[in-house]
Amino acid sequence: MKTQSTFGNQSEYGFGVAAFFAVGGGDPCPEIVGQSPPMLRLKATLHELARLEVAVLVRGESGTGKELAAAALHRLSSRARRPCVSVNCAAIPRELLESELFGCEPGAFTGARRRDGYVARADRGTLFLDEIGELSLSAQAVLLRVLETGEFTPVGGERPRRSDFRLVCATHRDLRQMVRAGTFRLDLYHRICALVVDVPPLRARPGDLPLLCRALLGVEGPAPTRAALEKLSGHAWPGNVRELKNVLTRAAACRDRRGEFGEPGRIDAGQIIFDAWSPEADAEPAAPGAGPVANAAGAAPMRHAVGALVRFEVERHAGNVRAAARALGISHTTVYRHLKGAATGLAAPGIQ
Repeated sequence: MKTQSTFGNQSEYGFGVAAFFAVGGGDPCPEIVGQSPPMLRLKATLHELARLEVAVLVRGESGTGKELAAAALHRLSSRARRPCVSVNCAAIPRELLESELFGCEPGAFTGARRRDGYVARADRGTLFLDEIGELSLSAQAVLLRVLETGEFTPVGGERPRRSDFRLVCATHRDLRQMVRAGTFRLDLYHRICALVVDVPPLRARPGDLPLLCRALLGVEGPAPTRAALEKLSGHAWPGNVRELKNVLTRAAACRDRRGEFGEPGRIDAGQIIFDAWSPEADAEPAAPGAGPVANAAGAAPMRHAVGALVRFEVERHAGNVRAAARALGISHTTVYRHLKGAATGLAAPGIQ
């Protein structure tokens, strides 16, 4: 019997996306920014699956917003009045896993007090295990026990307790490949992925870039020009929305508020600077002699961006270099060095 279904197109959940929004009268997932066809399908799928009391695995690349999909599943479910307890599996040390998941009783270890763990706090709500692919095999065994029985025993406790939760997991890893490699348990895999939802990468929905820019920069923030949006649309976005946020933050900081480098109050293509490094850059070794040239090409705009950011902060703090340095988290001598090396900068009398 087939136990896993992957949702993401009309034939799989039996209704048209356009018809769904027409009948529903609104966006079921306003916290997820996007109106492109892939995102409309995702939102309709989340709305349909939220009512089901089965485990859901949310898959997607890093930075796509898997945690937003998990939050929408909880908010649209019958458990919405109870907590959605989020657990970053990559951040829990193995020696603390059981106490973090199951809690502890007084005397369990030196200084221990009674404390509920994530599983108890998720009772009648949702337990969201983010980056579940980062769990070690021993940690997977610990988690599997509670998923199989619904019971857990706090560290130092004697009586088992029960917790009724809806399980949602997320990962950017290929768990099936990990099962084949022996780094992820097959029995746990089948426990967590009765249903699978795929969050599309940013490069698959370039039509959402204007909405994302507005959401990330704010309604009153600078808006990208057409040329800037075209430049953004041509990027591969290996870091997805998280990378877009960094690019826009850098562009907004580098933007000259007097409009000398573009339209006043707008972000132009010249302020859009991508990281010189990407994961693809490590896939193949560079040709002999190509490395320094490539690095220099990427370093020049990055130096310009850093210098512009320093000048922006100094100007924002009315020429107070020390205040700007504190805001940037660098020394005031570093600020002076960037100001001195800039081709254009603040007039010397305005620097304090």
